[in-house]
Amino acid sequence: MVIGRRDDRIGRCSEMAGAGETPMNTPWAILLCKFRDHDDEPYGPGTQRYQDLFTSAGGGRFGMVDFFAEMSHGRVDLSDSRVFGWYKLDKRRSDYTGSGQNPAGRNELVAWARAAAAKAGDDLSPYFGVVVLTNVPTDMFGGRGVVVSHDERNPDNGMSGFSPSMLGQEMGHAYGLNHSRDDASGADYTDRWDIMSTANARMAPHPFFTERDVSGRPIFQVGPGLNAANMRSVGWLDESRVWRAGDDEYGMPVVLRPLHRRDLPGYLALEVGPYLVEFRVPERWDAGIGAATVLVHQFAGGHSYLENGAAGHPNLSQSDTFGAGASGEHLAPWLEIEVIQIDPVTRTATLRVDRRRDRRPVVGPAASIFGTASDAGGIAFVNGRIVIIPPRSPSLHLLEAVASMEEADRLTSANARWALQEQALAVLQRSSSLRMEQLNGFFTPSVRVAEIDPKGLSAV
Repeated sequence: MVIGRRDDRIGRCSEMAGAGETPMNTPWAILLCKFRDHDDEPYGPGTQRYQDLFTSAGGGRFGMVDFFAEMSHGRVDLSDSRVFGWYKLDKRRSDYTGSGQNPAGRNELVAWARAAAAKAGDDLSPYFGVVVLTNVPTDMFGGRGVVVSHDERNPDNGMSGFSPSMLGQEMGHAYGLNHSRDDASGADYTDRWDIMSTANARMAPHPFFTERDVSGRPIFQVGPGLNAANMRSVGWLDESRVWRAGDDEYGMPVVLRPLHRRDLPGYLALEVGPYLVEFRVPERWDAGIGAATVLVHQFAGGHSYLENGAAGHPNLSQSDTFGAGASGEHLAPWLEIEVIQIDPVTRTATLRVDRRRDRRPVVGPAASIFGTASDAGGIAFVNGRIVIIPPRSPSLHLLEAVASMEEADRLTSANARWALQEQALAVLQRSSSLRMEQLNGFFTPSVRVAEIDPKGLSAV
């Protein structure tokens, strides 16, 4: 473990735990499932392809064990994953009705697979989650401890749903990752250097699974890797190897190594204000990204955002800059990052960091405008308007729930994040239902007031 290491030439290291931490064991149960009216076994006979894709048997062959070990900086370990099946489902393909608009149907498919495992006497309780792979085109999605995929080919590039590029995103959802975005559009799937934007990302043909479709396109693709902001959001970024800018930096040189190469010495990311800066090179999972480049991200609302540089593009090369704030306003905060040099041979990117703290005077001293420290209501700023929340107003519960939703986005544990979000949403649902009943009761008292339980109202 490295604590507060410092190199005066290239800056300051985070005072957080380093790479000596014990990895979190998150084995997956891979459930191979056949429908009753389809007996196909893609990439058979046998299950070797799936062993190579999902278990330690495929170590060094660009499977999911390797992917998550590298993307988590060694924080998660999938090596105890196991392949089960093929199971024969007691359902026809036509029985499946799930979709993004019918999540209940999707849950049914997972339940069918779990039931088939139970019927076969296979215990799934030791596993972090399940990956359900169907033998014919069905669906593809990922969520809380569940992934479903199939061998259907992407019409745009011929890629299979069994590709690590697709599986990495869907399994990423199960760990709590959302789709990545660029700041310019704010839309999902727009960070082409991040796997949470596949299939709109820069992928590369799989180096070991080399099958091609009838048009000569690679069926299996890999990458790209995760960006630093996404890695941090789930607690995977090695914070002991993040250089952090001070409040004031002038011409500070910082040398970065490729983000996912924790085997190389040096810093893997740079943090300045709300931004994380990373260096990516076209090798391994990033083989399809094109030229070596420096990228800038920030994280907000559960999503990573890729920032454009001063020249209007996100992939920064030599002499490119990224800035925020106004350099001419001498009291206002400002920062600028310049790419001095990129050396793909030595796998280094040299950056210059300038940062100025906010020197604008703070008006004070402060005092409570309500004259008391608790149960005194509050104020909210909405679209430039000040809204006064009276003491003991039920709206306070709504504001607290909204605040909890925002706080949840900063939790690195997916389970803790989901639990806090569920709790906050339950408060919002309960409060809104109650207020709706009160509103309806007011406008139609002869019908609705009698249905409101006074005890229930006082208890909420």
